[in-house]
Amino acid sequence: MTAFQLIVFFALTYGVPGDHCSNAIVIDEGKTSYNTTTYTDSGYDTYSTCDLMGGLHKDIWFEYVAEDDDVVTVSTCDPESFDTSIIVYEQGIGCSDLMYLTCSGDALNDGDCQPYHSLVQFVPDVGSTYIIRVGGWVEDSFGPGTLTLQLGKEEPYNPCPTDINRDLSTNVSDILAIINDWGSCSDCESDINGDEEVNVSDLLSVINNWGPCPLQGVWRVFASSPVAPYLHHDDIVVRGDTIWICNVSGEIFKSTDAGENWELVCYQEGTSFRCLTFVDDLHGWAGNLGPGSWVGSTTDTNPLYFTEDGGETWEPVPLSSINGEIPNGICGIHAVDRQTIFGAGRYAGGCYVVRSTDGGQTWDSIDLSNGFWTFVDVHFDTPLKGYVTGGNHQGQAAIICTEDGGETWETKITNYSSHYWKMGFANDSFGYGVCSGGQDIDKWVATYDGGETWVERTFTDNFHANGIGFLNEDVGWIGGYPAETLQTVDGGETWEPILIDTVYGDVINRFVKVSEDVVYAVGNRVYKYAPEDEHFARLQCDEPVIENDKCSIAATVEEGVATISYKVPEDEKVAITIFIRGSLVYDRPVDTYQKAGDYTIHWELPKSFDVLWDQTDDTPELFVSIQTGDYRQWTKFILK
Repeated sequence: MTAFQLIVFFALTYGVPGDHCSNAIVIDEGKTSYNTTTYTDSGYDTYSTCDLMGGLHKDIWFEYVAEDDDVVTVSTCDPESFDTSIIVYEQGIGCSDLMYLTCSGDALNDGDCQPYHSLVQFVPDVGSTYIIRVGGWVEDSFGPGTLTLQLGKEEPYNPCPTDINRDLSTNVSDILAIINDWGSCSDCESDINGDEEVNVSDLLSVINNWGPCPLQGVWRVFASSPVAPYLHHDDIVVRGDTIWICNVSGEIFKSTDAGENWELVCYQEGTSFRCLTFVDDLHGWAGNLGPGSWVGSTTDTNPLYFTEDGGETWEPVPLSSINGEIPNGICGIHAVDRQTIFGAGRYAGGCYVVRSTDGGQTWDSIDLSNGFWTFVDVHFDTPLKGYVTGGNHQGQAAIICTEDGGETWETKITNYSSHYWKMGFANDSFGYGVCSGGQDIDKWVATYDGGETWVERTFTDNFHANGIGFLNEDVGWIGGYPAETLQTVDGGETWEPILIDTVYGDVINRFVKVSEDVVYAVGNRVYKYAPEDEHFARLQCDEPVIENDKCSIAATVEEGVATISYKVPEDEKVAITIFIRGSLVYDRPVDTYQKAGDYTIHWELPKSFDVLWDQTDDTPELFVSIQTGDYRQWTKFILK
């Protein structure tokens, strides 16, 4: 029998190698080329917990047996390949005994890879067999590709590799380190360019990057900060050691010891607290989204609340004190000084600016709905000059500006994202805003002359932004979906993904700069960027170990009915929440105590949800989350 006949014999007998779990291609560390053009759909379930998970069309299967417990990194990065997805299983007894382990729909954009490549990492058990399944996002996603399996965790992004002795500055001590290590050097920090030689090129790198490192601090999680009810908290205010956060589930939390301990000071069922501001330690205001903004559980029609005791109690601002039409809800609020407070809203349903010039005793409501369909955020430099982000009726995002306290407004910049989301200023001249959805979803905007002119910048594909913040003109962050945070140290020329919250993911909605070297953020929990601090490092050591992947959820839609499958790891109260990006709630079909175990429910989509599957840039995406005890997971609905 010839070699060709042998290949044909095995193909007919056992199938095309890798076309099914039962004949998975055995791989080890390194690169494996493949081509799925002639492959078939295996018929296995596409269940996963990953956002942006595709249909795994024409899937190909690989088998890896772990010989040690080094972290395994698997990637489909190949600039000539197609849009992929990955699911990894731990194999028991044959292909009928596959235990779902991890997955990747779309990894963060990498210029060295194809658009929408996939990347997973997992810690194996020695001797266990792992099945790696790779498929296409849609039916026409197939062709050649490369699967790369590496052992050992990827090195974290280092924004200052020339700071060899890690004193936050590239200086003489780093030159001395270069000289001391001169010559061949494997795995040596003085080998800046990674060629296993410390030489002139490394010395030139030090000289070219002379001076302070761009990052003078680190991000850390407030380990004891409350976990977001189902996705993320919405706003944060920091005054000294006192911090407040709020969310659209009707909760306001407060810490009086710089984030070490937290108290739930307000819970109002039916209220969606979206924004907060304080003028001193006692007096503050909160904006409520109001009914009809896709937060299905919201019944409270009061757009504004106030506190006079530091947030211990909250009362609605009397509607009689608002001059003009009552806004449907408030998405952004900003106190300029003790007397002047501005608010704007909302994301859906009427565009209003509210203004108080007497410390919140009375308010003026300015209706701008004729020109705009959505308002999100508000920022004022002075009682007269300020900005509102949103979108206009021409289908464009818009940042508008007033210089007379809200009497007249001028559009400063537009583009074809759905709308501008968060904005802010790092100093008197440098300001920024970020796009959300639409054709220009990968854009952010900046001003370098105090808001007189604005320019459009690009951050990255495949990232849906919510929050944006800068420490200075060089160092900044964008938060949103996926769960990572994007970081720049060169003024936005390049962006790198970082992960602050390794348990729940970041999903940051608001960044707040409080000093020249400190920034706070709120997302799934509360985060702080600051120079190394022994006290805060001690708080990190108290971080409980949570195996969050013990909890899982998946949702598929067929003929208008969603099948939602989820795992409850412990006997506990369970909340299943259906929402769109921005944490806007449609429904909560489960909100009760359940025993540990696997559950499946069916949820009929309203007829209005047909547009969710119209693949336009402005189409809202539907998500579902599980919250039970300390466990939180969320995923995107997948159309079968």
